[in-house]
Amino acid sequence: MRNSPQTKAFTLIELLVVIAIVALLLSIIVPSLQNAKRYAAAAVCLANISQLGKAWMLFAEDNGGYIIDGDTSDERGNNAGYSVYNRAFWGDSDGIRVHNWVGRPMGPNGEDLNDSIEDKVRGFQKGALWPYIEAPKAYNCPADKRFLNRAVYPLNSKTANPPGLWVGGYRTYSIGKPLSLRPTGSNDPTGEMTVEIRKTSEFSNPSVKIVFLEETDGYGWNHRTWNINLRQPQWVDPFAILHNDSSTFVFADGHADRRKWVDQQTRDMAEAQEKGWSAIDPATGSIEDYTWFRRAYIPGRPPSF
Repeated sequence: MRNSPQTKAFTLIELLVVIAIVALLLSIIVPSLQNAKRYAAAAVCLANISQLGKAWMLFAEDNGGYIIDGDTSDERGNNAGYSVYNRAFWGDSDGIRVHNWVGRPMGPNGEDLNDSIEDKVRGFQKGALWPYIEAPKAYNCPADKRFLNRAVYPLNSKTANPPGLWVGGYRTYSIGKPLSLRPTGSNDPTGEMTVEIRKTSEFSNPSVKIVFLEETDGYGWNHRTWNINLRQPQWVDPFAILHNDSSTFVFADGHADRRKWVDQQTRDMAEAQEKGWSAIDPATGSIEDYTWFRRAYIPGRPPSF
């Protein structure tokens, strides 16, 4: 009687060696894949915000050089997409009705609803920029995951300073206060009304002046304009840092670029997403990021204060 052939099995040592090799390969491959994914998202973000910049320029060309209003509309119904600004302090006592660049999220019948991307897109469609860029994905950076994580905070939340980014937002890009006629208050605490402009011809060196920036605010949609304190080094609103310590911007000549932030205080502000942060780095005393941002944020002549 012949003996049956014996199957050679791996020894325990051999199995452990194989597992160790697989684990080593994964430790090398996975970070590379994650980096590739981040770089891809950054490239898409740059393309998206660049599209917004070109649409912004086309709007100005079609409107005698007047720039689109950078505020977001709170109105629904017949006034959806519009705002009326009472600027008595600024000499406009009758108020000014303007068509904002985007409107608020709303349901299919114009109701107050912010439960889906479709609700947010309806707000885009009410804005003055929509005829120039009818592409909802262009309003979103792929690295902005607020909508995918919306269950952490309830939608329609009015919490101003949540301890994180994830409250159901989708539109990543905002416009700064100097490019809107919305009043900041009778005493203009941030100094931004002193530098606002209305036409592209009022830009000074437009290739380095910010129009759109990345923001991930805590209202479920980037509400109103983005603000900074021009009188002292303070970030009034936090902006987003979504690309390996860098943020994406589009400038008044239509080109898009990224800025890599230097100060740890800037990165901490973006991570915390809290209003009113000092722009002074406590460890070094540096305000390098704030200085760059302030210079790029003021569209025309710098203020006298």
